[in-house]
Amino acid sequence: MAAIQFTGLVSGLDTGALIDGLVQLERGTINLLAAKKVNFQSQDVALSLLSGSLAGVKTSAQALSLSIDFDQKTVTSSDTGVLTVSTDSTAQAGSHNVAVTTLAKAKSLQSSSQTSSTAEIGTGTLTLTIGSTNTNVTIDTTNNTLTGLKEAINESGAAVTASIVNVGTSASPDHRLIVQSKDTGTANAVSITSALSGGNANDPFTGGGSVVQAAADAAFTVDGLSVTRSSNTVSDVIGGVTFTLLKAGGATSNITIADDTGAISSNIQSFVDAYNAVIQIANDQYTLDATTEQQGVLASDPVLRGVVSQLRAEVSAVSRGGTSYSYLSDIGVRFEDDGTLSLDSSALSEALSTDSQGVQKLFLSIDGGIGKRIPDLMDDFINSIDGVVTARQDGLGASIKSIDDKITREEERIALFELRLVNEFTALESLISQLNTQSDFLTQQFAALPSIGGN
Repeated sequence: MAAIQFTGLVSGLDTGALIDGLVQLERGTINLLAAKKVNFQSQDVALSLLSGSLAGVKTSAQALSLSIDFDQKTVTSSDTGVLTVSTDSTAQAGSHNVAVTTLAKAKSLQSSSQTSSTAEIGTGTLTLTIGSTNTNVTIDTTNNTLTGLKEAINESGAAVTASIVNVGTSASPDHRLIVQSKDTGTANAVSITSALSGGNANDPFTGGGSVVQAAADAAFTVDGLSVTRSSNTVSDVIGGVTFTLLKAGGATSNITIADDTGAISSNIQSFVDAYNAVIQIANDQYTLDATTEQQGVLASDPVLRGVVSQLRAEVSAVSRGGTSYSYLSDIGVRFEDDGTLSLDSSALSEALSTDSQGVQKLFLSIDGGIGKRIPDLMDDFINSIDGVVTARQDGLGASIKSIDDKITREEERIALFELRLVNEFTALESLISQLNTQSDFLTQQFAALPSIGGN
């Protein structure tokens, strides 16, 4: 309809402007609906931001819900050239001295000297033995070269690796096939029984080959107690501690295990930061905008007020663990004037050193602490099925869809209204044109009549 122009050439009326004006009056309902939709969309965006922040509070509280979250340890080696060390939460704080006598080694055997890695060798069966496990390797005319033997050994599934090394020169090659156990220690030493016959080089492992490196177990002392292990990586001597030996010959290093209070403090700070993110969203909604002189779209929303009120109540609630610390404020977590939390790191450090178990009970899920109450409360807010924030967003989504449907119906009605106006004004212009034509005709007829009293 908008493409059709009416100028009122016959009637003298600006029919296009009249139609546009009447249509704009009818669009008042749409404009009101569109403004309402924008408001609903703004609320939905704000609630999405709130929901994301509440999820962050839940995650940070869950990171403080289990005893393992507090039983974190640090471990150091006084000489990382002698050994490196790691630990888990089961380790006990303390110090241990380790002195390394010998390192564990893997046994390796070499073949006899071969001038070529591709020259023909004998065929038959070569047997690799590790402990009580025998692995047979078959050599036939398809793989009876030093290279073929290497590949057959590596593909056999035996716990060894085979490689060819040229210990000679390019002009005078001296190829050796090296077979080495994958694992260190005497229990993992490899031996070879070979029965290859024929070929130019016959059997490279006659007599089982020669030893390049003998197998050895790691020998060391821990706090003066002698220990041997087949591996240089040891995880079953000091509870919760794994260390890797790197230097032998009596080299020593002290292993020190301590409670990782820094990690605990960091997790508590993360919870404080997550809580503050929610409060900041609420404060922004309640703050009067200097430009618009209005508060945020959720300022009067009971859902936001309920979230802030219930969250604050749970954070400030008394501990149910029955310890020396009854409130979070007892360990340095305190409310500020704007409703946010602050963490006094010195107070928390003192509490952890004085009664770390008491600190834990403020948070642990098993004791009904923050790690239990806060995630449960967050589920009340943002659970995908019945969370109050989620339900509020679902309601907004339904309202936005309803508005879209109403706008569509109004657009259709106004389009028909505009079409009717166009048709009516077109008919008016046509009628006026006809009347003008008749008027001109009558004027001409009257002009042609004889004058009264004339000759």
